Amino acid sequence: MSFDLSEFLTEGLIDSINNGLIPSDLATVYAGNYLVKSLITQTQVTQVSDAIVAYKAEQAEAEAKASKEAQEVATRADSSLAAQTEATVDNNSVQ
Repeated sequence: MSFDLSEFLTEGLIDSINNGLIPSDLATVYAGNYLVKSLITQTQVTQVSDAIVAYKAEQAEAEAKASKEAQEVATRADSSLAAQTEATVDNNSVQ
């Protein structure tokens, strides 16, 4: 079994992106530098680029989901507060 430096570098970049260890912009710079030095191929740069796109899409989806959940919690809190306020007004008018 031989060591494949280009595969090692490519997988390292992709894993680092997916684990949030390096920002995608920095991974792009690394991939470009590796390509210029002929350490990886254009195909491998494309793999890194695809991984960056997928990671950003996943992050955007996670942020959208978190935002939606926060909005739902806020809506329920507003409804609960409105119900409590209405009950307080009704009790005060009885006295």
